[in-house]
Amino acid sequence: MYRMMKRTVLPFTAIVGQHKLKQALLLNAINPGLLGVLIRGEKGTGKSTAVRALADLLPEIEVVKCPFNCSPGNPSLQCSICNAKYRRGERLPTIKRKIKVVELPLGATEDRVIGTLDIEKALRKGIKALEPGILAEVNQGILYIDEVNLLDDHLVDVLLDSAAMGVNIVEREGISVSHPSRFILVGTMNPEEGEIRPQLLDRFGLSVEIKGLKDKKERIDIIRVVEEFEKDPDSFFNKCEKKQEELKQRILKARNNLSQVKISQELLHTIARICLAFEVHGHRADFLIARAAKTIAAYNLRSKVTIRDIKEAVELVLPHRMRRLPFEELQPITEKVESLIRNREGSTQSNEEHDDDSELELHSVEEGENFNKSSEETRRAKKTFDIAGKRNKVDIKLDLEKKRHTGSGRRARTLSARSGKYVKSKIPEGKTTDIAVDATIRAAVARAGDTNIKKEDLREKVRAKKISSVIVFVVDASGSMAAMRGMDLAKQAVFALLKDSYQKRDKVSFVAVAGEKAQVLLAPTSSVELAVKHLKELPTGGKTPLSDGLLKGLQILRTELWKNRKIIPVMVLVSDGKGNVPIKTDVKKELISIATEIRRQGINLVVIDSSDGFLDIGHNREIAEAGGGQYYRLGDINSGKVVEIVKELSAPDEA
Repeated sequence: MYRMMKRTVLPFTAIVGQHKLKQALLLNAINPGLLGVLIRGEKGTGKSTAVRALADLLPEIEVVKCPFNCSPGNPSLQCSICNAKYRRGERLPTIKRKIKVVELPLGATEDRVIGTLDIEKALRKGIKALEPGILAEVNQGILYIDEVNLLDDHLVDVLLDSAAMGVNIVEREGISVSHPSRFILVGTMNPEEGEIRPQLLDRFGLSVEIKGLKDKKERIDIIRVVEEFEKDPDSFFNKCEKKQEELKQRILKARNNLSQVKISQELLHTIARICLAFEVHGHRADFLIARAAKTIAAYNLRSKVTIRDIKEAVELVLPHRMRRLPFEELQPITEKVESLIRNREGSTQSNEEHDDDSELELHSVEEGENFNKSSEETRRAKKTFDIAGKRNKVDIKLDLEKKRHTGSGRRARTLSARSGKYVKSKIPEGKTTDIAVDATIRAAVARAGDTNIKKEDLREKVRAKKISSVIVFVVDASGSMAAMRGMDLAKQAVFALLKDSYQKRDKVSFVAVAGEKAQVLLAPTSSVELAVKHLKELPTGGKTPLSDGLLKGLQILRTELWKNRKIIPVMVLVSDGKGNVPIKTDVKKELISIATEIRRQGINLVVIDSSDGFLDIGHNREIAEAGGGQYYRLGDINSGKVVEIVKELSAPDEA
C-alpha cells in the first residue's frame, strides 16, 4: 500500500543550505514541463524533508470529486467522464485541498500503480471495472519515489512515461482505458546502492547531487532549527509564516509570468553549442535547458532570459546526461560551461546579464504541451465501447489485432499487465487480470466450436522473468606475479559485469585475500561509482588467508540469499590455492569444509587457478570438486571469458 504524507513537516523556508535541491524543486513547482527532478545523495541529507516541505508550501488546488482528481477548468487534465460533463456545460462538483504527496513504496505492484482492469468481465459480459491506482491518486500532485534506483525497471518505465505524457494508459490484451495523470516526479537515490540505466536517467528533467553540509555554522543551524521545530511546531510555523507566504506568492507570480518570458536566438545558439560540446544524447537536454532558464527568469520577475539563467539551467539539466566512460567519475561542468560562454563567436553580453540576481535563482512550454498525446491515439482504435462501471462510465478501446505502444524509435514498448515474457498459459487458480486471450479463445472453440466464452474457458498467462545475480569475487592479493595477474583479471571482470548490471539488477562484490584476514573491499552493489572508489587501489602482499576469504564470500552470498531466495548466487575464486593462514588449525580441511557448504547452499562456484608452472600443489581442484564448481587455469582464460561463464550461470529464466 502507498501512503499520503499528512504529518507536520518543517517549513520549506527553514531548510538550511541545500540551495540546488530547493532550486530544482521550486522550478518544477512553477513549471511542470521540466519533467521532475532526480535527487542523488547520501542518507540523512534532507531529501525527503525538502519534498514534503514543498507540498506544504504550495497553494491549494481545486479538484473534481472524481477518482482521478481531475481539474475542473483544464480539459487536458480531465477523465472522459468529467470532460463530457465539462463540454456539456454541466457543473463539476469540486473541493479545495492541499497538493498531495504520494509516496511509492519499493514493494508496490504494477497493478497498484497503474490500476486494475477486470478482463474477465470484459471478455464474458462486455463490461469492465477499473480500480484506480496510485497514478490516479497523484494526478495534480507530487509523486515521491524514495530509492528510485531500486525499483523494477519496467515499473520505472511506466512511471516516467506517465510523467512525460500526463496520461496513464491501463491496457490488458488490447482493451485499454486512459485517464489524466500529471504530477511532479521526484526520485531520490543513494548512488552507493546502485545506479539507474542511462535511458531512465535522461527521463528526469533535472538532477541535483547533495551531500552533508561541510560548513560548521550551517551544521549548527540545522541542530538549532530541528530542536526548535520539534519542541513547538506551531510556534515555529508562526515564526516562518511571513517568509512562507512571500515565497508562495512568488511562485504564483512566476507561474503567471512564465508565458511572457522570451529567450533570444543568440542564447538558443549558446544552448545548442553547450549540448554539442558535452556530447549529450538526443535533444531533450536542449529544450530542457531553455525551459529551465525561462523558469529561472520568471521566478526572478524578469521577461528576458540572461546568460546567467542559462548557466544555472545547465548545472541542473546536464550532469546526469553527460557521456562518460564506464567507471569514469563525474567531473564538474561549471568551468567548461564558463569557457564555452566566454568564447561565444561574435557575441556580446547584454546589460541584463549583470542584473543583481536574487539568492535563489530559479519557464515553460505552453500548458499541457506534453500531456495531450492520447487524443490522437484514441482515434486510431478500431472499435470503441461505452462501458458502464460500478460508479462511472469510461471509454474503452478494443483492438485485438494491435497493441498500444508508447515512446518512439527503438525504445517503443507495449504497456502490459505484468512484467516478463509470456511463455505459456494455464487454468487460473483464482481471480486473475492477466488473461491469455489466444488460449482462452482456443479453449472455447475446442469446447463448443465457437467463440462464446464461458468462465471455464478462461486461461491465465504464465510469464518468464530474468532473475538477478549476486557475484562475489574472492581474489588472492598476496603480491606475487601470478596473484597480480589474477587480480587484474578479476578487476576487469567486475567492471565488465557492472556495465550490464542496469538490465538485470545484478550485484558484484569483491573480497581481497591478503594479510592476516581477508577484506571485503566491495559489498554487493551495482554502483559503478562505488566500484571505482573501492577498487582503485587494492591491498597486496603478505600472507594468504584463503580460508577466511572463502568464508567471507560464503557469508556475503548467504546474507543475500536470506534477503531474496530468488537470486542466483555466484562465487568466483581467483587464487593459486595455497592458503597459509588458517581460521583455526588446518587450512586444507577448512577449505574443503567451506567449499562443501558452498555446494549445499546452491551457490555456483568458479575456480580460476593462478598458480605458475606445471606443479599443482595448491588446493584449487579439491575446492572446485567439493564445491561442485568449474575449474580453469589462469593462462587459458581472460576477463571476457570470465564474464561469459558468469553470465551462463545466471542465464536461467524464472517462470
